[in-house]
Amino acid sequence: MSRALKPTTDLANRIAKVYPTLSEGHRKAADFVLQNPLDTATMTIEGLAERSGTSTATITRFVRALGYASYGDFRTALSAALKVALAPVEALADARAAAGSVFATMSASLGNEAANLEEAIATLDEPTVDRAIAALLKARRIFIIGYGASHHVGAFLEDGLLLYLEADVIFATARGGPERASNQMLSAGPDDLVVAISLPRYSRSTLELAKFAKQRKAMLLAITDKPSSPLVAIADMTLFAPARNNFLPNSPTAAFAVADALITTLARERPDAVEALKALSESQLWLFHY
Repeated sequence: MSRALKPTTDLANRIAKVYPTLSEGHRKAADFVLQNPLDTATMTIEGLAERSGTSTATITRFVRALGYASYGDFRTALSAALKVALAPVEALADARAAAGSVFATMSASLGNEAANLEEAIATLDEPTVDRAIAALLKARRIFIIGYGASHHVGAFLEDGLLLYLEADVIFATARGGPERASNQMLSAGPDDLVVAISLPRYSRSTLELAKFAKQRKAMLLAITDKPSSPLVAIADMTLFAPARNNFLPNSPTAAFAVADALITTLARERPDAVEALKALSESQLWLFHY
């Protein structure tokens, strides 16, 4: 059974954007491509026309409606989308085929996480860190956005920021979809900071929300894995958290560490941090078992 094309790919988004305006024949082609991307990637234009119950002329007009100059360009884009989507599957298959014990796999995985952390430290830039901490301390409100594994990093960051900042901290993507998140960010402005967290495979929703924040003139702090991440080009500041994993699409370990380091640094920099933590500890005295 063919895998359906993921809705987060560029090609799937192009189809979704024009789908309401497509003719019946074009919709037949679109439906076939979305449900059978692996088959489509290997088909000639004649093959796609036959399998989708259309004609070569219809397929030509369909790919042009998507913004591609030719069927060849369309197939190249589809192959690129599949490469991104299936890379973790192929990596896992290769890893499973390699000789090694359960213990060796566990040890290698931890070694990869250590390498990600070391690289995160190596890529730290002092002026960027200073700007990020200053922006967090100065912001009137802080919006956090992140989906997938990044969602959990965002939740962790939210808890820490609430402890040590007086600003309102709003986890915009805590529940609901991008529409609800953008509604929460409608009042964002120059005095606010948005922390966008995105790891491969990068969330289109996070990127669009980050762009929305920039349109609202809010400052943008990105936590992402490398300079080629789409967040980097629009962020005012970027903290890098390498996310390589030999078995899975990404690893959030370094992103958690970067979030933890931000919280720790803020705790030190807040003038009344000791008093604030003391008050919190006293209020929660009977909540813990020692």
